[in-house]
Amino acid sequence: MKNYNILIIGSGPAGLFAAIWLEKLGLDKIAIIDRNSYPAGGLLNDGKLNFDYRVGFDIDELQIDRAAAEKMMQEIKQVLIRFPRCRQVTFIDNNGKLSALAAIAAEHGAQFIAPEQWHWGTDNGKALVDYLRGYLKKTEFLLGTEVAAIERLEKNAFRLSCLQGPKKSSFKASVILAAPGRSGAYWFRDVAKELNIRHNFGPIDVGIRLELNRTFYDSTTDIVYNPKFIFTTSRHGDKVRTFCTNPGGRVRVENYGDFKLVNGDALFRKKTKNTNFALINTVALTKPLSDTTEFGQRIAKQFFLLGGGKPIVQRIGDFREGRRSSLTTFNSATRHFEVCKATGNATPGDITLAMPARIIDNLWESLKALDKIIPGILHPSTLLYAPEIKFFDTHFPTDSHLETNIKGIFVAGDGTGKSRGIVGAAISGIIAAQGIARQG
Repeated sequence: MKNYNILIIGSGPAGLFAAIWLEKLGLDKIAIIDRNSYPAGGLLNDGKLNFDYRVGFDIDELQIDRAAAEKMMQEIKQVLIRFPRCRQVTFIDNNGKLSALAAIAAEHGAQFIAPEQWHWGTDNGKALVDYLRGYLKKTEFLLGTEVAAIERLEKNAFRLSCLQGPKKSSFKASVILAAPGRSGAYWFRDVAKELNIRHNFGPIDVGIRLELNRTFYDSTTDIVYNPKFIFTTSRHGDKVRTFCTNPGGRVRVENYGDFKLVNGDALFRKKTKNTNFALINTVALTKPLSDTTEFGQRIAKQFFLLGGGKPIVQRIGDFREGRRSSLTTFNSATRHFEVCKATGNATPGDITLAMPARIIDNLWESLKALDKIIPGILHPSTLLYAPEIKFFDTHFPTDSHLETNIKGIFVAGDGTGKSRGIVGAAISGIIAAQGIARQG
């Protein structure tokens, strides 16, 4: 059994930045474990960076103030922008255009946030990961290694029982940093139960992804690459927000086994004629059902069933008339549907059959407001893909160093409820690294 001082579970932005900072702080005998052979979590997705303390993390949850958040963001930025293919796409001082857009949004009851933004594109993800790994001189990578169990030993130590293909192995460490990302969130929740680590259910984001001819949205995305519009609906008082805008991007389908979700990305080198973005409704549950994971998965499975194993896509023109989209009229020139050609692999149908009515109400109210801010959003050809669900919902109470109630186990990143994006995950990894270093 090989011994380490620190074992990091997960090699996404939280895990990698934690390791970079641990080495900076003089610690050694560090290893990063990941079940995948080429892992990196969210770094392999679209590669959007939002440098704004209001986006991607909650300073109250991380128990830091704005000044500390901005300092860490600057440190993270200095690492990431040295990657040659990372380019700035939104500038805060944009000749008054941002403030003008914010004023228009406010007229229609929306909050508008435009962070400083950088982007490297999905096609540059692996190169970015290799670049970040180049910072690590002493950290060992245990890739293709699945953690089967974590056992708490005496004298503040832990044993990880692992599988490396058919081969069994085990590792021992004084400290564990769990940064499993969204894909490993529910695995770690099960492990946490066994270790008596306190956790609970947080809110979940459920909604749709829109795809439209990019000419309708270019006037906005030319000013801010990934605009953030936040609505509070009048009927239900719920929060709806835009998320993950991809100018010239494509809609992708993510496979979760017994259900599929939609997402979007954009390549650095190759662009489409469309723009896509998510519109998601934040849902919090109380007794008797507080398990937001179960709630979200049941919605996703409904779509999987109705879509014949695929997500569902519906034209706005059909949605407004209360009818399902069909293959025979999906690209009808008579109905102007040819203006936007779908990039995602989904089944034409009716999204209202599987989405709860309250969420449909909230999304439609927000879409109508957004169309007043940016006319053209509700063109008949615009596509509504569903479901888009963001599983950030398992939450672990921690101290200010992101240590759980079990001494020696720290958490970071999206999969533990500490962030919602690359920059936020990196910040949480740094905070955890600093906490680990304090223990020596």
